[in-house]
Amino acid sequence: MINYFMKKYAMSQTGANNLRKAVFSRTILNLTKMFPPMIAFMFIFQSLSDMDTAEEAIALTPQNYVLIILAMLFVMFFVARWDYTRLYTNVYSESANVRVDIANRLKKLPLSYFGKRNISDLAATMMGDMSLYEEIFSHAVPHIYATGISTTIISVLILNYNLKLGLAALWVIPVSLLIFFLSKNKRKKSNEKWVEQNREVLDDLQETIEQIQEIKSYNMEEKAKKQFFEKLQKSTKLKGTIEIVTGVAVAFSGMLLKMGIVTVAVTGAQMLLAGEINIFVYIVFLIMTASIYLPIEGIIAFMGMIDMLDSVVGRIKEIKTMPIQEGESKFHPKNYDIEFKDVSFGYEDYSVVRNVSFTAKQGEVTALIGASGSGKTTLTKLAARFWDINKGKILLGGEDISKVDPEALLKNFSIVFQEVVLFNTSIKENIRIGKKGATDAEIFEAAKIARCDEFIEKMPNGIETVIGENGERLSGGERQRISIARAILKDAPIILMDEATASLDVENESLIQEALSELIREKTVIVIAHRMRTIRSADKIVFLNNGEIEAIGNDKEMYERSAAYRKMLSDSKIEQTVTVN
Repeated sequence: MINYFMKKYAMSQTGANNLRKAVFSRTILNLTKMFPPMIAFMFIFQSLSDMDTAEEAIALTPQNYVLIILAMLFVMFFVARWDYTRLYTNVYSESANVRVDIANRLKKLPLSYFGKRNISDLAATMMGDMSLYEEIFSHAVPHIYATGISTTIISVLILNYNLKLGLAALWVIPVSLLIFFLSKNKRKKSNEKWVEQNREVLDDLQETIEQIQEIKSYNMEEKAKKQFFEKLQKSTKLKGTIEIVTGVAVAFSGMLLKMGIVTVAVTGAQMLLAGEINIFVYIVFLIMTASIYLPIEGIIAFMGMIDMLDSVVGRIKEIKTMPIQEGESKFHPKNYDIEFKDVSFGYEDYSVVRNVSFTAKQGEVTALIGASGSGKTTLTKLAARFWDINKGKILLGGEDISKVDPEALLKNFSIVFQEVVLFNTSIKENIRIGKKGATDAEIFEAAKIARCDEFIEKMPNGIETVIGENGERLSGGERQRISIARAILKDAPIILMDEATASLDVENESLIQEALSELIREKTVIVIAHRMRTIRSADKIVFLNNGEIEAIGNDKEMYERSAAYRKMLSDSKIEQTVTVN
C-alpha cells in the first residue's frame, strides 16, 4: 500500500506511511460512529420486548445507559483526537516536506528547465497547487479509503445478519458510484482545460505587471485590460461549468442513494407481514440504512475534489521526476584552468554551440567575442554548469564538471550577469550576497573598488538605502556596479563577466577596468564584451560565429589570421597597430 500511495500521489515514503496510518485511524473513527445507533438499538430492543421474553431481553437501568453513553463518548473522543493527529498533523507535515523537496529539486534542475516554464506557473505549483494538495489530502483522500473500508465491513455484517434486507439496503451504493464515475472523463478533461486557462490568466497578469512601463508608454492599458478580462472570464465560465457538472452528478447520486431507504421499507414491510422478521429488525434496518448512506454521500462529494488532485499530482511528479544535476560535494581542483573539449549544446532541435574546444588558463583573461546569438553567454553558463552539455566535456583543473555538484562547483565562480538581479533590500545586503557573513568593512571595500561609493554617497541613507524591487531606484550603470561589487566581494578564483561593463559610461568603465585588473590577477577570467577596446588586451580571444569557433589567438594573432576580426575592428573604428620585429 505504501508503494501504491508513493506512486499515485507523488508522496515520500514517510508521507505514504502516514497516509496509511491516517486511513486506519479514520476507519476506526468511522466504526465508532456506529456506537450511538447501537445504544439506540439496545434501548429499542429492551422497550419492545414483551413480558414473555423479558428474561432473555437486555435489562439495563437508566444508570447503566448513562455509564455506557459516557464510556462511548470517551472512546469516540479519544479516537477522534488520535485520528486528528494522524490525519491533519501528518498531512500538513507532508505538505511542508513536499514544498521543501520541490524547492531543493528546483535548485538542482538545469536552467533549461526554467526556460520552458513560466515563473507564474512554478509559483502556482509551489503555492496554489500545494494548498489544494493539503486540502484534498486532509479532507478527501483518507476519508475515501477509510469510508470504503468501514462501509465494506458494515455491509458484510448486515448481509450476514439478513441477506434479503441487506441487498435491499446496499444495491444503491454501487449504482450511485457507477453513475458518478460515468461523468469522470468529462470532469477530468474540463478540469485539465481549466488548469491550463487559469495558468494563462496568471501568466498574463505577471506579464502585464512586468511590462507595465511599456504598456503605459504606448497607451495599451485598455487593450491589456481587455485581454486579461477576456481570459479571466473564459476561465471563470469554464470553472462554473465544472461546478455544475460535478454538482449534478453528486446530487443525482445522492438522490439515488435515498432510494435504498424506500426499497428497505417496502422489502421489510413485506417480510414483516410474512413473519420473516420482527418489528425490531425492521426498525433497526430502517435506521441503519440511513446511517450507511451518509458516509457514501461524503465519498461522492470528495470525489469531486479528487478530480483536481490528478492535475496537481501530475505537476508535482513532473518536477520530482526531472533529472537533477548531481555530483561530488567535495571539489578541490589542482588548478583553475577551464577546458572545453568538443562541446556541443542546444535546446531540443535548436543547436546553440557546436564542437567548441579551447582552454581558459588560470592567470589569463580569455575574451569571447562575436555577434549576438553566437553562443558567448551560453559558453559562460556551461562553464558554471547552469546547463549540462549534450556532447563533449568541460574540465576544471582536469576534473569533469558534470561529476561535480553544482553548489560545490559554483563556490569557485564569481559571476557578473548581463541582466542584473537585485533584491528589495539595502545596497549593503545586496552586495553581501557575494559572500555570506561578510563584514561591513569588506562590503565597503568591495563597493569602493566597484566605484559604487560615488552614487552611495548621494543616497538618503547611504549604503543602508533600500533600492526597491530589482533595484528600480537605481540606474542601469549603478545596478551593474553593485553586481560587480558582489563578484569582487566573493573573490573566487574564476571570474565570468557577461557584458559586465555594457551599462557603464566610458569614464566609469575605465575606472572599473582598473579596479578589476587588480582583482583578476592569478585568476581564470572569461569576459564577454562588444566594445573591442575592452578585450584587445586579453591574453586569448575566442571568436565565435553562429555557435562555432572561427578563430583563437591574442589581438595580434587574430588581426593576422581572421578577416572577420579585422572587419570587427574596422567597424568599431579602432585602428590596429601591428608590431613588426
